[in-house]
Amino acid sequence: IQQALALGGLTDGVSNFELNAAYAAIANEGVYIEPTLYTKVIDHDGNVLIDKTNPNSHRVLREETAFLLTDAMQDVVSAPGGTGGRCKLPNMPAAGKTGTTSDNKDSWFAGFTPYYTATTWVGYDNNAKMNTSTETPLSRTLWKKVMSEIHEDLETIPFYMPEESFVEVTVCSESGKLPIPGLCDGTMITEYFEVGTEPV
Repeated sequence: IQQALALGGLTDGVSNFELNAAYAAIANEGVYIEPTLYTKVIDHDGNVLIDKTNPNSHRVLREETAFLLTDAMQDVVSAPGGTGGRCKLPNMPAAGKTGTTSDNKDSWFAGFTPYYTATTWVGYDNNAKMNTSTETPLSRTLWKKVMSEIHEDLETIPFYMPEESFVEVTVCSESGKLPIPGLCDGTMITEYFEVGTEPV
């Protein structure tokens, strides 16, 4: 059961609500905030009966790990050939991950910007297989339509980066090591490394 987790395989599945909270923790620099559907319950006299304006939260990832995940997931949306290319927003950086279950019965996109996190799911209640060319992309199309409207008037800002913790290094894309002149020509890329982990 545990081995399949690395590929997103879950024995009992996950709800959109739970998956969105997990991605929101990455977007929130590694801090998980317990999700809720409301902030306050007030009676007819204005007395607060339940207050959820300060939900429970705790760190689940190091800040540095959250940044590296975000950086990698930006490629899903913005890199040529990225599986989430349909989710690229016109005025805001975005990061995320596509997901499709066996036999194309479920299609997901979980993604975030510096402002918001959203997760979309497309599928049939009877677990029928979807058409891969017209139906499975709908999760990405839906995500982009909703997020484009939400971000329409927001200032374009970058994702947070703990700059003192990272260094940019040009490496060979084939080996991940420092490039060797004549051997790595045409294969060099620049990547972020946590200070102390960069190739030497």
